Amino acid sequence: MTEVEERTPLEAAQKAREIWLNAKKQSDLDEVERLYRWALSSKKNIETDANDGSGRPKKKAKQGHCGLDRSDYISASEKFALLLCQSGRCKKAKKGLASIGFTCRLAKRVLDYPDGSKESDDSPKADHKQQKTPPCTIVDNFLSQAELERLQSVFESTTSNYWTSHDYAVEPPSPYFSYVLSLEQIETNGFGFIGELIQKVLHCPQLAEKFPKLPNTRYVEMWAHNRPHASGHQLHFDSDDEGRGGVRNPIISTILYVADGDDDIAGGPSMVTNQKLSDEKLATKGWMSSPKPYRLVAFDGRYLHGVVPGKGTQDGRRVTLMFAFWDEIKIRRGLGPGSARPFPKNVLPPWASQLAKPMEATETDNQYVNCKTAEPIKLDRVYETLDGKAWNKQEMPAYDEVFQGF
Repeated sequence: MTEVEERTPLEAAQKAREIWLNAKKQSDLDEVERLYRWALSSKKNIETDANDGSGRPKKKAKQGHCGLDRSDYISASEKFALLLCQSGRCKKAKKGLASIGFTCRLAKRVLDYPDGSKESDDSPKADHKQQKTPPCTIVDNFLSQAELERLQSVFESTTSNYWTSHDYAVEPPSPYFSYVLSLEQIETNGFGFIGELIQKVLHCPQLAEKFPKLPNTRYVEMWAHNRPHASGHQLHFDSDDEGRGGVRNPIISTILYVADGDDDIAGGPSMVTNQKLSDEKLATKGWMSSPKPYRLVAFDGRYLHGVVPGKGTQDGRRVTLMFAFWDEIKIRRGLGPGSARPFPKNVLPPWASQLAKPMEATETDNQYVNCKTAEPIKLDRVYETLDGKAWNKQEMPAYDEVFQGF
């Protein structure tokens, strides 16, 4: 018996995902593929208690989904399809995706995204003349080295107080948690570094030009993520309290990449589409931003967006800090982590103390002097049929019929 055959199909699928999230080289991904192929094609049966009271021994159940129950089979099939799509084999994923109920998927150019240096869509049918103004803007060199280092001290290590005190987890994901500061609080009490950083974002010239409603901000919501390279975030709309009680979007949402080094850092691109909640058809355009040190991304809070899982292998983790700028949001007091909690004051936990500690004064007269606007990666299509054609149907498919891969 080989090592893989000694596992159950479920154990093989779980091991595949574990290796994928920690992959360092191509041979690791080759092993991931081997395990998924075996798990999805295994003839290993699951024994069930077929005793009818007669004392007869147990019988073997029908093979069903290759020894996996339905939900595990679908999960493994989706992960395997993503692996194929991200390695240039979208066509080979078609049959498997169709078999589990998908009718369309994110475009090949989304899942198998270009690197950050390729900033426009060079697909044959791309119509650049009709490309709409993106609902997002990218500002490079936004963070100073000192600002980045302060953020890293709070968010970079998975064992830091910020993550451990909130029981943060990626797979399965921990419940969403965020904190809110009012601009009145910031202007009155300062809140040190985090208050200064919020003000820096709020008054950034590139954002002021792009988002005329930004001066209406009265509250700022803050949250963060620390993900493995191969982990993404499903497409969603930012909303007060995750949409409970009705969807309300922020004026803008922003992303800060908490990483240094060269341009090649962990994680897949952030993607913003032209789809609003009220739309009755899928997005037709998209814009992506690759993770990059010191970079700020801002986008209109009404639009559907997400994070594409990183493809291939890459050292490190995708660490991001987000701000949402609101004209109105309900601050929700309560015990433990939760949505829109008040930012701690008086007795501060270590992570909040680090964020609220003032920065040393600098001699820079213009804190935006190094900022430079960058172009997003433009997408002429966001969704495709399973065989790679543009999705042109007018009706909105059911959510679980659209393969995102994450």
